[in-house]
Amino acid sequence: MTRRDNPKRLRALAGAALAAGALTLTGTVGAAAQSPRHDDETSGTFIYTEDNAAASAGGNAVHAFRLGPGGALAGIGSFATGGDGSGSGLGSQGAVTLTGDGHALLAVNAGSNSVTLFRVEESGALTWVAAAPSGGTDPISIAAYGRLVEVLNAGSNAVAGLALSGQSLNPISGATAALSAGAAAPVQVGFAPDGKHVVVAEKVSNTIDTFEVSHDRLVELQTTASTGATPFGFDFTRHGDLIVSDAAGGAPGASAATSYRVDDDGGLHPISEVGNGQSAACWLVVNRNGTRAYVANTGSGTVSAYDITGSGKLTLRAGAAATPGGHPIDEALGGGWLFVLIGQAIAATPVLPNGDLGAVTVTGGLPAGTTGLAALALA
Repeated sequence: MTRRDNPKRLRALAGAALAAGALTLTGTVGAAAQSPRHDDETSGTFIYTEDNAAASAGGNAVHAFRLGPGGALAGIGSFATGGDGSGSGLGSQGAVTLTGDGHALLAVNAGSNSVTLFRVEESGALTWVAAAPSGGTDPISIAAYGRLVEVLNAGSNAVAGLALSGQSLNPISGATAALSAGAAAPVQVGFAPDGKHVVVAEKVSNTIDTFEVSHDRLVELQTTASTGATPFGFDFTRHGDLIVSDAAGGAPGASAATSYRVDDDGGLHPISEVGNGQSAACWLVVNRNGTRAYVANTGSGTVSAYDITGSGKLTLRAGAAATPGGHPIDEALGGGWLFVLIGQAIAATPVLPNGDLGAVTVTGGLPAGTTGLAALALA
């Protein structure tokens, strides 16, 4: 019997979580979550990633770290999801994500078609709360807005809705929405800042799907041909403009980023497309002020920086704002730092007052296949 099939274990974990106290879930999800909690002994910045280990390797687990002096990361612990990973990188953005208040973390289990909900303790440690079916096959990305969770199931080319309620995570009946006809290789699902739209990027079909959110259901699919080739990771400005990385099929020096205005009905209108001279721009995060985007270039081992105007126009600030090396595959912002997952290590670079990036510090020792990155800064 595999770990995900062991009901006694899951009941014991759930009982421990219930005994530990109630779960508060509010707000939106972004590259980093900000929590109002404060404790002089536990305040800090915490980073989370999952090892995506298959059943044969013991199953999936989330690894937690605390940011230390100079960007070094100190391990807090490894926390079993109760599900299984795929055993290799997912090639997606958003495999782990935090709720907007920073009180909970969600992780996908691509090998067992499920998702796991953890409570985040003030120490940065995680407490298992619940698990639920992902509503499809091969879940690779997850996003939340308030109590609504959307899971991108790449194997099903669909997005499924789940509800957070107290100590539970439950599928919403009839809340599965198919992607565009001909969808190929979707890579990320995400909510607009106001929660009124859900976006999915499809890298092989060069398509961006936009859904309206109505009564916890995704409706009125709008399909937009991507302005740039191979749309991959994305994030939003605080004004609601969509910023997307364009990997250009990995062609040397051909990567770019594109900004879009999102209409009330979910239609996308290109604002600007700007190249960065790098290769395989895949992951992208936007700072809280919505004035700067950072793009991880997997093929170049670099991070590019873009300035963003109030109208959503992009300007390249630096093609290689930082050079973590390796093959950058995910990013998160938190506590005044940018964190970049580079295979079996996490690179940390401070975000300077002008938005530029400082020196890079690398902490290694992660298992092969590690995927997803989220950061939490406690006040």
